[in-house]
Amino acid sequence: MKKSLPELLREVFPKAQFDAADPKLGVESFPEWDSLGHFNFMLQVEEHFGVQFTVEEMSELKALPEIKAALASRGVAA
Repeated sequence: MKKSLPELLREVFPKAQFDAADPKLGVESFPEWDSLGHFNFMLQVEEHFGVQFTVEEMSELKALPEIKAALASRGVAA
């Protein structure tokens, strides 16, 4: 069963406090989601959904809505 992006966030950042309904939820929304944390999260997204992003895409996709849209453009429902 596929997990949602907020569920993956909770796996990568288990101690983080965040509102999954926040439309601006993204990099630096909480201390753990820094540049290294973002890279680790994006690797988890790639593995979970079976997609691959370029390094440039990873650096541009900074918020959950953007990541969800990028997945949708690849035919993946997130």
